Amino acid sequence: MDVGKFKVSRVRLTLWLMVPPVLVLGIGLSSFALQLQSEWQLNRTRELADVLPRIVSVQRKIDRVTEAFHGDDHEMLRSEDELISFLQEAARKVGFTVDSLKVERKSGIQGINFPLLTAKVTGSGSLGSIHTFLRDVTAAQHLLSESSLTISQSNRLADEKLCSADISFELLLFDGAKKALTGSGQ
Repeated sequence: MDVGKFKVSRVRLTLWLMVPPVLVLGIGLSSFALQLQSEWQLNRTRELADVLPRIVSVQRKIDRVTEAFHGDDHEMLRSEDELISFLQEAARKVGFTVDSLKVERKSGIQGINFPLLTAKVTGSGSLGSIHTFLRDVTAAQHLLSESSLTISQSNRLADEKLCSADISFELLLFDGAKKALTGSGQ
C-alpha cells in the first residue's frame, strides 16, 4: 500500500486504523453473547433433564391412583343417566324402594371448576336395607359420597317397620376434574 494515500486523506487513515479494531470488537462481543446464550440454554436443558425423571415418576403415580378408581367390578360414572341407573340398581338389589330420584349437574367445588353431580333420593325400606344401600353405593363408586341423610320412622321397632329416607349424594366426575386440572382434553 502506498503511504501517500493516507497522507492525502485523513478520513482514509482514520478508517484504516479504526475499522479493524471495531470489527474485532464486534465479532468478539457477538461471539461472547452467543456463548452466553448457549450456556444459558445448556443450563436450562440440564435442569429440565434433572426434573424430567421426577415429573415422569409423579405422572406414573398419578396414573396408578387413577387406575385404583377404575376397579374391575365397576366403571366410573360419567353422566346423569349412568348415576340414576346405578342408584336404582343398587336400591333394587338391597330392597330399598326409590320413590323419587333427582340428579343435577353442578360445577365448582370450593372455587375450583370441578364437575359435580348431585342426587337427591327419597325412598323407603328397612333400616338395614337403607344402611346396606348406602354402604354398597359408596363402596362401589369411590368418588360418590353421601352429603346428607334423613331417616324417619313412625314406629320405634326399627328392624320390622319401614323407614323413610331422604339421601343426598355428590359425585365428582373424575374425567372432568382431570380436564380441569390439566387443562387438556385427555
